Amino acid sequence: MAKEEKEKQEKQEEKKEEKKDQKKPVKTVAKAKTKKKWVQIIAPGSFNSLHLGESLVDDPGRLVGKTVTANLMTLTNDMRNQGIEIRFDIVKVHESKGHAAATGYALLPSQLKRLVRRGRSKIGDSFVVRNQNGRLVRIKPVVLTATPASSGAQTQIRLAVRNRTKQLVAGMSFDRLVHELINYQVQRALKDVANKTHPVRGVEIVACFLLPEGTSDARTVREDETTVINEAVAPEAEAPADDGQVEDLTEDAETGEDADLLVDDAEADEDLAVDPESSETTTKPSDE
Repeated sequence: MAKEEKEKQEKQEEKKEEKKDQKKPVKTVAKAKTKKKWVQIIAPGSFNSLHLGESLVDDPGRLVGKTVTANLMTLTNDMRNQGIEIRFDIVKVHESKGHAAATGYALLPSQLKRLVRRGRSKIGDSFVVRNQNGRLVRIKPVVLTATPASSGAQTQIRLAVRNRTKQLVAGMSFDRLVHELINYQVQRALKDVANKTHPVRGVEIVACFLLPEGTSDARTVREDETTVINEAVAPEAEAPADDGQVEDLTEDAETGEDADLLVDDAEADEDLAVDPESSETTTKPSDE
């Protein structure tokens, strides 16, 4: 019995010692803090390697993949370009400087509102195309007509603009595409194509940017190409019945005739015409 009691006491003492060891605080070694420094961000050579800004980082390598936006007015010193924004992505760090590449072009919403007026049709579209290097590019054009356009004319304009844009983008790199957009070369080419269908006042590119590699929009490109082929082969769709009535009313409004005097033949066999010089009402036979 005495031996058993001694063994129990020894076990209890061992457990107490283990608990004491567990309660002892563990010393942690603090990591040495690295000093942060300012790293310059430089635009590509096509923008004269302008200074885009600076970033405070502890490791310059972390800047790769970061995005910087700049107003085109500050890049060109031209007030007429204040409604356009250019997006840059930092692609490499060399000699403690971040070198960026142009990856986006965008028109500010306020600039587009200045162009939209009453009595015009705004035809917008968004699609993905491939450039000369095989990269996917998302483009969002907007066509502004001089007069209201029917739904059939709008569909034809979208198809024509989409086909022409695909041809233009396929023959140039993205950096060249951005400069063609800045110089309005692409917009003029699209306007010439759209003018063949309906009078166009102007064409603007609301957004144009590179898509990341390996994106799922590659499927969208194949669907868009199939849609373009099917629309080109399919016959032109008939215009809705009410389109002709709307156009007739518009023509009457332009010639000064009173549109209220038009009466549907299905409701009455004869049209009523009011003589403006007298209060009498005369009956005019309906055109058959």
